[in-house]
Amino acid sequence: MELSLITDEVSQDPEEAIDLALGHGLRKVAVRSVWGTNVALLDRPAVDRLAKLFARRGIGVSSVMSPLFKCHVPGAADSGLVDPHFVGLPPVFDQHVAVAGRLGQIADALSTPLVRIFTFLDPSPAGRPCQVGASELATMREAVTDWPSGVEPVIENEFVCKVKTLPELAAFGRLSGWRVVADPCNGLLAGDSDGLEHMTAELLAATADVHVKDRSGARYVPVGDGELRWQQIFERLRQLGYGGTVTLESHLRGDLDGVEASLRALTRLVAS
Repeated sequence: MELSLITDEVSQDPEEAIDLALGHGLRKVAVRSVWGTNVALLDRPAVDRLAKLFARRGIGVSSVMSPLFKCHVPGAADSGLVDPHFVGLPPVFDQHVAVAGRLGQIADALSTPLVRIFTFLDPSPAGRPCQVGASELATMREAVTDWPSGVEPVIENEFVCKVKTLPELAAFGRLSGWRVVADPCNGLLAGDSDGLEHMTAELLAATADVHVKDRSGARYVPVGDGELRWQQIFERLRQLGYGGTVTLESHLRGDLDGVEASLRALTRLVAS
């Protein structure tokens, strides 16, 4: 397993995020926004500047953490949702399609094979059969058709999207043939468990990244201080031979002490 952290959970200045990552022995970071700009909206000079910075500092990029398709399905009314984890790109289908092609180019320029994407906003309860229809999947496929060779979309389960839980993620992985990003905490928020029993050999064979955060009641807390059974989850990951990326997604932006406490806990979990 290889550890990564999301740059903007440390700072909008990627240098500060790199400093923290290297200080804890990490060699990879994930990019969601930098310099106050959503990764999907970075222009080519900014992407080139970022790539040169990572190369100079000797750190790689584990994934482009895009918001692609965390938006309404085509033709749906805008709900006015403002996602605090993204900047500058509203959940409007046409705007997401407009930036889809450039995400592949950005990933290629940053030398990462992975672009995290979602499965459209959906307020319905979890636990139903996969709700991504054939036309929606076709739309998603078309949006990434022209991505450079070696760059792939990876689907994350998200409690406000159509694929919410780890069982739904496994089903969508089978349907689409795409690899996935497993987020146990998102499954918990969707009303399922913390995902321990869902960490199957089948799911992990399709998993490119595992996102780690913790929750206590209505708030996010440092990893290890909440409800998720991370010690047992990591024991299961090792037992099943998971060798992909593990990304700290603490949702503690602005709480650097909490981010660092989470990073220390995650480092111990991976090493134990």
